[in-house]
Amino acid sequence: MNSFCELVKFEYRKILKKRSTVIILILGILLTAFSCVGPLMGNYYIRGEVYESNYEGMKKDREYARGLSGREINSDLLSETIEAYSHIPIVEGRFTDTDEYQQYARPYSEIQYMIRKVYNIDNFREMFSISKESLDDFYTVRQSMVEKIINNTAMNSAEKANSLNLSRKVKTPFIYSYAGGYTRLFSQMYVTALIICFICSVCIAPLFAGEYTDRADSLILSSKYGKNKIIHAKLFTGISFTVLLCIVLTIVSFVTTMIFFGWDGSNSPIQLFLPLSIVPYTMGKIALMYSILILFASILSSALTMLLSAKFRSPFMVVVIMTVITVLPGFVNISEDVPWIYHLSNLVPARMFKLENIINIFSIEFLGLIIQPYVLILSFAVLASMALLPFAYRSFKNHNCI
Repeated sequence: MNSFCELVKFEYRKILKKRSTVIILILGILLTAFSCVGPLMGNYYIRGEVYESNYEGMKKDREYARGLSGREINSDLLSETIEAYSHIPIVEGRFTDTDEYQQYARPYSEIQYMIRKVYNIDNFREMFSISKESLDDFYTVRQSMVEKIINNTAMNSAEKANSLNLSRKVKTPFIYSYAGGYTRLFSQMYVTALIICFICSVCIAPLFAGEYTDRADSLILSSKYGKNKIIHAKLFTGISFTVLLCIVLTIVSFVTTMIFFGWDGSNSPIQLFLPLSIVPYTMGKIALMYSILILFASILSSALTMLLSAKFRSPFMVVVIMTVITVLPGFVNISEDVPWIYHLSNLVPARMFKLENIINIFSIEFLGLIIQPYVLILSFAVLASMALLPFAYRSFKNHNCI
């Protein structure tokens, strides 16, 4: 055991002794923190003049939202929102630039968003035609919209039934709460995950390929522990490095976001952010689940990196391939019309990082079980990582030394 720990320490020293590694780690932390507050940079302009800074705007919106926090989302609050928006005159430019919006409607902007989603309207002026009876039936209308969306998918009958049953477990009525910190975190974590993947690919790529480059592979494999403990130590180093980096950058993302945007909203339903979501979870639970899935997706990415590192003789080639694997899927849109292709595409690490692929309206029938996307993604990430590591082990152990 002591010899294994010493081997792991040695592998960590090889990673961290490089100045480039230290620079990348520092830049990764700074970039993560900076990207958390990126939306607060700059100013908001009205008619060519600075109206407020984005930071001041966020604070103003936060105070407005906190003023409504604790209120039940019912016909009274919905009617207030519609009344507030009725003050906005018809203008050619952005309606948000009007004094009437700033004075009357802005405090209700998030409620207005929920109304538009639930009643499926594109223009806020369409709210004015919603009847009082329809507002009283807000949650019935919402559930009908959710069921319509589910029934219009290409899921089979069992999958649809499961999604419908899950959607009916969502607790109503919703209690409004400010949750800007969590909604910002949900947007930020995708960026954080990509940063984690890139840093891991750069730092882990030389674990095996670096030995080929330094022509130390034959020396390692001929040593006492060369064909067992050293390889195990390298694999453990790669996985543990990924876990530690993921924990650090997730904490940086969470703390930075909450410090600037506010800690409120952990017990608020996810439906305040995604009004038509079928999962009966709070913002805090979704944030925890999202972080765990990103952790295991990152481990899968690192396992693939180590396999490529054991296969290729150039760390640079490994980094290039992993960069393509990480970045390219973000530019590819997969149709939901063929569910099995859509679900398979979401098992690529980069697509695992997107919240909309983790919690959505789909249920998945697999081996006689009906599961949610987040269960499939987590299970695949764990099993695929466990499957890739032995291949990386054998690839380095059995390669032909030159």
